[in-house]
Amino acid sequence: MPLKDIESAEVRCLVDNNVDILLPNTKIAYRPSLDENWFLHPLIAEHGFCAAVKLDVKGTEHRLLFDSGLDPLAASHNAGALDLDLSYCELVISSHGHIDHAGGLVNIRSKMDEKKQEQKQNRQIPLVLHEDAFRNRLVKFQDGRIINLPAPNRSDLIQAGYNLVEKQSQSLWIEDSIVVTGEIPRTNDFEKGFPNHYSEIDGKMENDPLIRDDQSAILNIKDKGLVVITGCAHAGIINIVKYAKELSGEDRIYAIIGGLHLTGGVFEPLIPRTINELEQLKPKFIVPCHCSGLKAMTEIAKAMPNAFIQNSVGTNYIF
Repeated sequence: MPLKDIESAEVRCLVDNNVDILLPNTKIAYRPSLDENWFLHPLIAEHGFCAAVKLDVKGTEHRLLFDSGLDPLAASHNAGALDLDLSYCELVISSHGHIDHAGGLVNIRSKMDEKKQEQKQNRQIPLVLHEDAFRNRLVKFQDGRIINLPAPNRSDLIQAGYNLVEKQSQSLWIEDSIVVTGEIPRTNDFEKGFPNHYSEIDGKMENDPLIRDDQSAILNIKDKGLVVITGCAHAGIINIVKYAKELSGEDRIYAIIGGLHLTGGVFEPLIPRTINELEQLKPKFIVPCHCSGLKAMTEIAKAMPNAFIQNSVGTNYIF
């Protein structure tokens, strides 16, 4: 695809599983500056993911949102605590329909209109997602637990002010400066999906390990390479990065940021192979978030100490 390179990008984490206000800045990771009353409006961590993205496209600034977290209020609260203006948001990308990524979609849409009340009635923001995102899902664990994953509601999203763009294939947005991957080909022999995941199909829960609505966002930073933003990486982070290279024609991987889904007994055996493949892909930076899991983060930090960055809610990554 004719993905255009951009001057720079900022990816600010609005929702993640962890918050640590004592982490230091790094070369690209800038931790939030908190005033003396930071404890009155503390940043919230939860089992979810959301990132606010700012692009510099030939000197013009563009803003978008990737996912929206779990709790309806978490992303909005954190945006307020960080004094982050979302009124200029042009696009929302939903990585997939699981509620820990789509739970805040309706509420965050209202946050976008706080400073643009006069445009509220007519302002439609594209929400890019896959049609399978509207399926109810659940996960069955070996110990008998079941986690329900209710789907977002189409009518609620439309009423909130979204223009739903349901895409299975890749698409270009914002002056061809960002690719939404659509469905990601599963091309290797070890990233086989989520075996105990089920989706409602024709009123019946059926085993659905592939989670085909899983998609990522791809940026190409001038003279640096690709930035790959994932939600949960249900398609497998190696499949995703290799597909990003195929779509863009760019071999350099500058940064990977987002969930890698390597936590839990089913996925931990994949960690050694995943790290081996990541080392061959040579990302300059890697920021595991959300569902990556402590074990995977620890092993990535050991194997790739110069690339690994610990994430925390509020961190702004400048690429």
